[in-house]
Amino acid sequence: MNREVDPILVGEVDDIEVGTVEDFEHEDINFAIFRLETGFFCTQGSCNCEERAPLSESEIDGEELECVSCGETYSIVSGDCISQPELDGLKIYDISEEDDNIYLNL
Repeated sequence: MNREVDPILVGEVDDIEVGTVEDFEHEDINFAIFRLETGFFCTQGSCNCEERAPLSESEIDGEELECVSCGETYSIVSGDCISQPELDGLKIYDISEEDDNIYLNL
């Protein structure tokens, strides 16, 4: 069974500054919404590490983030673990802009 889901309004484009990340929750699922020079990106809301640190607290450097708890670095664009490629990457979600709004497409 394949069901179509309407995009979820995250907020307005101007709500998130370039080079920052914001928490977003939908139906008890946490997401991290990043705004980079190249656009908006969305990952799971917490790191894969044992502490499950919120990615909204991560350090951002270009298109990479560093978990404040474990120190692993990940690509915000692909979700791949850069510091240790053998580790599981972050789950990536589709996000889009339309009429000055940001939408999460699940």
